[in-house]
Amino acid sequence: MVRVGLVAYVEKQIEQDIALGRLPRNGRLASERVMAGWYGVCRGTVREALRRLAARGLVVQHPGRQARAVALDESLTLENLGLALHAARSEEGRRLLEGFFSLKRQVLVELLADCCANASESEVGRLESVCYALWDAARWHPGERCAQLEFELLRLAAQVAARPGHLLLIQSLQRAFRGIAARLLPFMGGEALGQWARCAMHALSERDMQTLQHQLPLLLKACDARLLDQVAPRPRENVTPEPPDTEECSLAAPSADTARNDAPCVETQGTCDSVSATAQHDAAETCPRVEEHGPGGITPIDTASGNLSGGQTGSDASDPEAGLTHEPCFRSG
Repeated sequence: MVRVGLVAYVEKQIEQDIALGRLPRNGRLASERVMAGWYGVCRGTVREALRRLAARGLVVQHPGRQARAVALDESLTLENLGLALHAARSEEGRRLLEGFFSLKRQVLVELLADCCANASESEVGRLESVCYALWDAARWHPGERCAQLEFELLRLAAQVAARPGHLLLIQSLQRAFRGIAARLLPFMGGEALGQWARCAMHALSERDMQTLQHQLPLLLKACDARLLDQVAPRPRENVTPEPPDTEECSLAAPSADTARNDAPCVETQGTCDSVSATAQHDAAETCPRVEEHGPGGITPIDTASGNLSGGQTGSDASDPEAGLTHEPCFRSG
């Protein structure tokens, strides 16, 4: 057991050296004897750690020559995703994460559609139960519980659909997730995840293939996009703010003669109404809400626009001036 722990330790240290670019430009690793001295282990432990790294595609070994690290873009696999993200720039890291989420979405939608078309009532009922548990966890147990149930749903769907190849792929996806779990778990859960879980549950119950193939992917993608924005936000461009429009609402102090007649802004009970340049409804358009009306009911979604036909609630639906902000007027004394 002690040697197994030492091998894992040396393997991790070499991984970090590769990820942080501590190797020479040719990627050549130090000799086994030198590395054994660095890490305070025997050469056999270093040799076993290198063998493991070679099996994962991170290291190339040739008899009689020192091992060489493989460039990450050549060795990238699902299992190495965490290591690749550690070394990637922010833009490249987001692209890799987008690929991970995209693959997971495709697998889930394909498997659920297969189960919807071919599974028995009892099998579909088991899938519905996991969807319900995921919906509940999104509200009350975000984080690790949500991740656990997502992969449980994937595995169960692969078993019900009799897709052993997909089981292997799901196993690889879960290993990749473990490598990046520390980044993702704090942001998993919430309304967006609950929406797609409930949508999948109702679609399976109604054997609604149309919803699974068209509406569920939109909800999944919107949920993943929100998670990506938290974990790997897009870099903001440095944009020089435009000067304020002096004709509409000037900050210059007016003369005493004109202060009363030429108010610099529209006055409404001592406040100045100005439209803020926000996109408060973008998320609603990207991730349509699925509201439940009565047992098992789903508000229909306009697939052409990606919006609900009647499911908006709160200030977004009832207050036409939800995007307005109020700023105090500037007055001269």
